[in-house]
Amino acid sequence: MAEEIKAYFPLTISMVGYGGREYYGGVDFYPENLEGGRKNFENGDITYCEAHHNMAIFYAQTDHPDLSVDVIPIGRVTSDLSVFDELDIRETITFSIAQ
Repeated sequence: MAEEIKAYFPLTISMVGYGGREYYGGVDFYPENLEGGRKNFENGDITYCEAHHNMAIFYAQTDHPDLSVDVIPIGRVTSDLSVFDELDIRETITFSIAQ
């Protein structure tokens, strides 16, 4: 699925912060290869959620790391995650491949 979504890069999404652990936002496409979903996350995970038709960036484990829906990991933030602590509740985020 990551290869499928990468075809849309650079991909800019209006995202909302949630729970001090993630930013999420809807996408305009429907991936076909929906395998490997899970109800937990690692810090830095970039995921796609079929149930909510969105992508998310998870940046901080919380007291409740179990999610109510499956997310499919499609990538990973490889830079310092502390930048997410300083963002506004609503942000426009662009996804691209690290150089």
